[in-house]
Amino acid sequence: MSHLLVLLFILLPNLASALVIPKGLSATDRREVVRTIGLNSAPKALSNPYPLGGYSGFEVGYSVEFINVRDIRRLGCVPGTSGCGNISYSNDTEWRFPRLTIGKGLYNDVDLFFSFIPPTGGVRASDYGAQVRWSFYQAQFLPISLSVIGYFNQLNFGDVFMNRNMGAELMAGVNVNNFALYFGGGWLEAQGTFVAGTTANCQDCTVDPSDGEVNGVSKTVRHNIEATHTVVGFSFHYQNLFAAAQVDRYRDAVYSMKVGMRF
Repeated sequence: MSHLLVLLFILLPNLASALVIPKGLSATDRREVVRTIGLNSAPKALSNPYPLGGYSGFEVGYSVEFINVRDIRRLGCVPGTSGCGNISYSNDTEWRFPRLTIGKGLYNDVDLFFSFIPPTGGVRASDYGAQVRWSFYQAQFLPISLSVIGYFNQLNFGDVFMNRNMGAELMAGVNVNNFALYFGGGWLEAQGTFVAGTTANCQDCTVDPSDGEVNGVSKTVRHNIEATHTVVGFSFHYQNLFAAAQVDRYRDAVYSMKVGMRF
């Protein structure tokens, strides 16, 4: 089984894919990018909902997330027009990227998780984030637990789009033998920052420098988007190995899966 886990750790990064963010984005286009890439890239639970177990609890896992990007393929300026940096419309329909997560049990059923995108080819993005989970209720005679989770992450996409997420959610979990089911929902805010550059013919910028919303000092544009979301997932455990899958529903559905070890 340990050999299978090593194989999955090798194969999951190869599922990653590149993504091109269109240039010449209008205000409406930029908000669409924040909703599609910003909100949807928020940290995911992807773990057994039961607490890690105090100071001795430890978890490490590798996940891949799948984001539908069909709605941003035709955004931005029209390819071929004067001053437009878009060479052609993208055929991308899905952005896939990996995350490495390390979790540690603290005290009083509080767990802390750190995550980041490892340096794999083709992703063109960096990301780091953290989650704090407090399992404040475990039923005495039923395998039910309740948790509250707070999280944040910072995404940098090719130095042309940066996004920060902050949010919280309430989650309920059911553990039966080696299987766990969890579901819940919450609120989050995404702040997306777009680079506009300094020249009127900026081929590498996501925003035209002449756009009226561009900050004259930083040469960037910011947009804040707030949203609610729901989540449902499950995990399966064998000894200290586990696999998990999850669906997060923002405006769109985001699918993710994870393999790892839990001690």
